[in-house]
Amino acid sequence: MSFFSMRILIFLVLLLTHLSHDVSAQTDVKQVTVKDHLQHASAVADRDGRKPNKLIDESSPYLLQHAYNPVDWYAWGEAAFEKARKENKPIFLSIGYSTCHWCHVMARESFENKQIAELLNRYFVSIKVDREQRPDIDAVYMAATQLINGHGGWPMTVFLDNRLRPFHAATYYPPFSSDGRKGLNEILLKVHEIWQEQPELVEETATTITAGIEYGADDTSEAELLADDITEAALHSIYESYEPDSGGFSVAPKFPRPGIFSFLNQLLLSDSDAVDDESKKKAHLMMKTTLDAMAAGGIYDQVGGGFHRYSVDENWQVPHFEKMLYNQALMVMAYNDFYMIDALPSYRRIILQTLSFVSREMRSADGGFYSALDAVSKPAHDDSAEKAEGAYYLWRQSELKRVLPAQVFAFVKKYYQVEDDGNIESDPHDQFIGLNVLYVDDELSIKPLTQQQAEWLASARKQLNKVRIARPRPHLDDKIITAWNGMMISALAISSRTFDERALLLQAEQAAEFIRKNLYDENAMILYRQYRRHGEKIVSDTAATLSDYVWLIHGLIELYEASNDDNWLRWAFELHEQQDALFLDEKTGAYFESVATDDSLLFRSKSISDGALPSANAVAFSNLYRLSALASRPADKKIFSSRAAKLLKSFAATVNQYPLAAAMLLAVELEHGSNNDLEVRKKATALQ
Repeated sequence: MSFFSMRILIFLVLLLTHLSHDVSAQTDVKQVTVKDHLQHASAVADRDGRKPNKLIDESSPYLLQHAYNPVDWYAWGEAAFEKARKENKPIFLSIGYSTCHWCHVMARESFENKQIAELLNRYFVSIKVDREQRPDIDAVYMAATQLINGHGGWPMTVFLDNRLRPFHAATYYPPFSSDGRKGLNEILLKVHEIWQEQPELVEETATTITAGIEYGADDTSEAELLADDITEAALHSIYESYEPDSGGFSVAPKFPRPGIFSFLNQLLLSDSDAVDDESKKKAHLMMKTTLDAMAAGGIYDQVGGGFHRYSVDENWQVPHFEKMLYNQALMVMAYNDFYMIDALPSYRRIILQTLSFVSREMRSADGGFYSALDAVSKPAHDDSAEKAEGAYYLWRQSELKRVLPAQVFAFVKKYYQVEDDGNIESDPHDQFIGLNVLYVDDELSIKPLTQQQAEWLASARKQLNKVRIARPRPHLDDKIITAWNGMMISALAISSRTFDERALLLQAEQAAEFIRKNLYDENAMILYRQYRRHGEKIVSDTAATLSDYVWLIHGLIELYEASNDDNWLRWAFELHEQQDALFLDEKTGAYFESVATDDSLLFRSKSISDGALPSANAVAFSNLYRLSALASRPADKKIFSSRAAKLLKSFAATVNQYPLAAAMLLAVELEHGSNNDLEVRKKATALQ
C-alpha cells in the first residue's frame, strides 16, 4: 500500500471515530444541484420549442438557474455594455445568488413571465450577476441601493446608464402593482419613459448617486492613532446594542456577528491592565447568553448540526433556512474561542456537530467545500407541490410521533417544544401552519440531561436525520469559493488543536491541497476565486478578491500552527507577496478589495466595516501581525509589523468614530497588544 493510500485509510478511520461523537455519518446523501434544474428546464423548453439564453455557457449556478428564462440575459461584460451603448438602452442589472429565496420568487414571478420578458428585451439590456462570484460588482451597486433606499438586499434590481452608473435601485419587485406597491412591469415602463423623454434627469441622478457611493467607498484617512479609550468605547457600543433576553446585537431579523464575537472573545482572553474585571464580566455575559441561545434555537440545526444564515425573530427560534459555508466556519471559530474561556461540553458538541455536518453535506469528493444549501425544497411525499421554505427541516407532530418510540417522542415533544398545530409564531406569510421548528425548551436548556434523556435525544437525532436524508434535498450551490474555504480551513485547523482531532487536520490539509491544485496558478502566482465543474469543463477563471487572499493566508497560518508543516507557511508568505502586488494602496497602507484590471468597476473600495463577513482589511491586519512573528529574518519581521501599524493608522479615524462597525479590527489589536500571543507561537524555521 502506498503512503498516500495509507494516509487516506487513516483519515477515514479517524473521521468515522470523530463522527461517532455526535450525528452519525451519512455517506449516501443525494445532492440536488443546478444540473438537476437544467435537465428539467431543458425538457420544458424543448416541449415549448424554446432555446436557452446566453447564460447557458456560464459557470455560476445562479446564472445557470436563469438560462431558460425568456429574458435575453447577458453576463457582466463588454458584449452587454457595447449593446447598450450601440442601441442607446439602459441596463437592467439583477444581482443575486443561487440559494436566495426571494431571488427564486422574483425569477418565477417576473423573469419567467413573457410580458415582463418582452419589456426587458425591447427596452433594456439585461445583465445577471452572481454576487458570490463577483462581490466587487455587488459592493458597488449595493452601495447605490442602500444610498437610495436606506437598506439593501437580494435580489438587487438596479438601472444603469451606458457608463454603468446607477440611476435607480431597489430589491425585490412583485411582477405587477397591487395594494399600493409598484410592480416591476410598471417600473420598467416608467424607466423607459424617463430614459426617452428626460435624459437630463437620468444624467443628473446618475452623477449624484455615483458621487455619493464613490465618497463612501474609502474608509481611510490621514494617519491617526486609535483613541486611548477605544476598547471601552467599542464595548459600550456593543452593550448598547445587546439584547439581554436572548443575546444578539440587533432586533429581528437577527444575524450572527462574527466581528463582535471575535472582539468579545479577545477581550475575555486579554491580560491587559486596560481591560478591567467589569468589562470582562459584561463581555462574558453577552457571549454566553448569545452563544447559548443560538445553540438552543432553531437557527442551529438540532437534528443534523450546522447553522442557518439568520433568524427572522429576536429569539433565534425561526431561521431563514439557508446554510452558508462561511456561517459554519465563522461560528465554529467563535465557539472555539469561547471554549478557551468556558470549556463546557455543550460547546464542544456544537463545534463537532457543525464540522460533521459540513463534512457530510458540503464537502466535495476532492476535499474542497461547497458554498451553500438552499432554504427551499419540495415537501416530502408531494411531488406536485411547489418548493417551500424550510420544508427539509420542519416537522409535523404526527410525523415525529410516527417515527419515534413513544417514550422518546414524549421527551422530544417537551424538549423541542413541539405543538400539534405547530410552534412557529413568526409566520407573516402563513407558510408554516402546522409545522414545528426544533428549538430547545428554555428550562431544559439550562438543566443537565439525565443519562436516559441523553440517550433518548441521541436516538431521536439519529432517527430524524435518517428520515430527513430521505426527503427531497435543498439545492446545493456546488461552486467552491476560495475565501470561504480559507475560513473552513481555519476552523478545522483550530478545532483540531482544541480537541486533538487528527481527522479535522487532515480535512483542512486536503482543502488546502484542493485550492493549490485547482485555484492557484503556481507559475504566475495567481489565485482564483471560484472553482466549479460545468459539464465536462472545470472552470477556475474568476479573479480572486482581497477576501480570497486574506482568508486563505489566515487558513494556511492556522494549518501551519496545527501541523508544523513549513510548506503551508511558505505558501502563506508567497500569497501575501502577491496580495501586496495586487491590492496594496502604498499611500495609505490599506488594501483595495478588488483588482485594478476590471475597468467596468466604478470604484475599488477600501473598507474596515464588518458585515456578514468580517472586514477583509481586518483579516489582512491579523495576517500582518502573525506573519511578522513567523518571519525568519528580522528585516522581514519589521516590514510586516510596520505595514500593520500603517494600515491601522489609515483606518483609525473611521474606527474611532464607529468602533462597533470595526469590531474585527479591534479584536485583532486586542489579541496582538494584550494577549502576548506572539510569545506562545511556534518558532518558524528559516523559510526565505
